[in-house]
Amino acid sequence: MKELDRDGVIRFVAGMGCLALAPEGGDRLIGMPWLALWPDEARDMVSRVLQRAAAGERVDFVSPRRTSLGATRWWEVTVAPVVAADALDHFIVISRDVTERVELQVALESINELLQERLNESVARSANASTRYGTLLERLEDEHGARREAERRVDGLAGQLDMANRALALAEAATHQAQKQHAIGQLVSGIAHDFNNMLQTVIVSLSGLQDAADELTPHQRRMLNYAVEGTRHATALTRRLLAFARSQPERAEPMDLGEVVANFVDFARHAMSGRVGIEVFRQPGDLPVWVDRHHLEQALMNVCLNARDAMEGHGEIVIEVGERPMGGMRESVRNDQAAAQVFVTVADHGGGMAEEVRDRLFEPYFTTKEGGSGLGLAQVYGMVAQAGGGVEIESESGIGTKVRLVFPRYAGPLD
Repeated sequence: MKELDRDGVIRFVAGMGCLALAPEGGDRLIGMPWLALWPDEARDMVSRVLQRAAAGERVDFVSPRRTSLGATRWWEVTVAPVVAADALDHFIVISRDVTERVELQVALESINELLQERLNESVARSANASTRYGTLLERLEDEHGARREAERRVDGLAGQLDMANRALALAEAATHQAQKQHAIGQLVSGIAHDFNNMLQTVIVSLSGLQDAADELTPHQRRMLNYAVEGTRHATALTRRLLAFARSQPERAEPMDLGEVVANFVDFARHAMSGRVGIEVFRQPGDLPVWVDRHHLEQALMNVCLNARDAMEGHGEIVIEVGERPMGGMRESVRNDQAAAQVFVTVADHGGGMAEEVRDRLFEPYFTTKEGGSGLGLAQVYGMVAQAGGGVEIESESGIGTKVRLVFPRYAGPLD
């Protein structure tokens, strides 16, 4: 599973794709033209596929390509455009290894040709059909048995192809959902913008009353201060809502992870509903990281919403922000340059996860929630990996789950 920008440049590769294309690390694939992964003789064809997809057409093709280990495999590839605001936004590419199916089809054709040749030879050499009739039937029976076995294998592959088609249908549904989410984001952004303009009118009016505060009673002045403080909080909330709903390109910068989490929690509490609380524990001192603030807040929101759903909408989410020495991160992190790691942990007290669910947690389109898209945690993993970090999961059935986002500590100045 891959995501390409409008120019065909890779900006996200799922875990299985990294294993096939770059087992030493998927980071080198990010920013590479997808066309460069194909052999020279196939690039003209792949280029035409991208042109057709850019025009709005979903394109399917089958072609051989070498893996990172040097073996040639056959791939069935689907390229689907994702359109936002009547314009191409990016491509979704689904590649499936169909080498066994191709080899089986070739073998089946060879068996058919061999059967026909042997049958023709048998008929030509049958000078006396009555005396050789029994032998010919035995041979045909043996050969038809081999053919039936090959057909059974083809039926098994047909089941796998049916699964692939269902996965493709899920991908198309997820693309439709992404378009709807984009429209909702534009609606939220417009409402928040208009509401913020109305708040400015209220703030100006309250400021006029503050200028004449000497003419008010103590009770009126106290009520006026409450109103001013409330409008300030409302203004900050709409500002965060605008930032969260805005679609913008990757723009990493140095920032204090503890400060980002503290500002995010004020916004997240409004999205969690009154029955879910959020408690934050932060180690003292600066916790510098190099990330995109907008993408980090989206990742935190995805993890917190999953925690809320795991607790069935009531309970308390515990967020811990801190620092630890390099070496505590598991194999998902491939960064040995930094001297320390900065992390944020989101813990819930839900039912926990089974081992088979944990193993597939970051697969695109895998979900255990009815109506879920299966893209939330895949986006979280992609964002953290792009920042040079990794994701750790601790979960125990009946106790809860901890999701830890780990980043290399940024060594430069925060300003």
